[in-house]
Amino acid sequence: MYSLTHLGLSLAAVGRYAEATEAFHEARSFGRKYGAIPMLARATAMAAGLHLTLLDFEGAEALRSEACELARSVGFVPSIVSAGIDSLLTFARLHEPGRAERLLEETAAAAASTAGWHQWLWQLRLTQARAELALARNSFAEAIARATDGVEQSRARGRPKYEALGLITRARGLHAVARTRNAIGDTKTAVRVADRTGDPVLLLLALDALIGLDGTDELATRARAVTDCICDSLPNEAMRRCFTESEVMRSNRAPQ
Repeated sequence: MYSLTHLGLSLAAVGRYAEATEAFHEARSFGRKYGAIPMLARATAMAAGLHLTLLDFEGAEALRSEACELARSVGFVPSIVSAGIDSLLTFARLHEPGRAERLLEETAAAAASTAGWHQWLWQLRLTQARAELALARNSFAEAIARATDGVEQSRARGRPKYEALGLITRARGLHAVARTRNAIGDTKTAVRVADRTGDPVLLLLALDALIGLDGTDELATRARAVTDCICDSLPNEAMRRCFTESEVMRSNRAPQ
């Protein structure tokens, strides 16, 4: 159960999405067969995270709900926290921050009360979720401040994914308050950070943010190549449709 989920996470992180999906499927099948419910909840929450990464918000929420139900049935709080944070990010990215108010309080409280697990990582992810929710509410000063906090935490902990996401969020907030030069600097840094991770979706998000502020033909060509790579790696037509119909792909600046 540990090996398969870690394999799935690693495969997803470098864009091997079909293989990652199969690894999570195998882990969940194994957990159901042998009644390993806590680890089944954990694997299901991780599978939900893959769908969130690939902008399949409906699929992510369905798996998150399943993970929480499994975790509650055996009192396994860590998966409730992890899945809750994914839901907060989903609501922010769907521009529905009002749906997150109660869940944010519950998730933050559960994370604080569960010592010995992933406290620092949960706090980092909650910081990013709060930044994105503030951006979705048009609370730009708060979004900038929380994103800055998240970037600093990420750099201190060596977490480039959340550094890039924090930079993108902060850039959107800075642009909204007419600090576009600073925003461009953040998006350029986000592209460099994302590029080093080997994560295609993270790189596409960073490129999309930069193109929206300071686009060039070269950047557009690069984004198109990354998009093609992602689409070719998706496990099925349903996930491909979710990805191609996502906001980043519908944007006038996003390559088709």
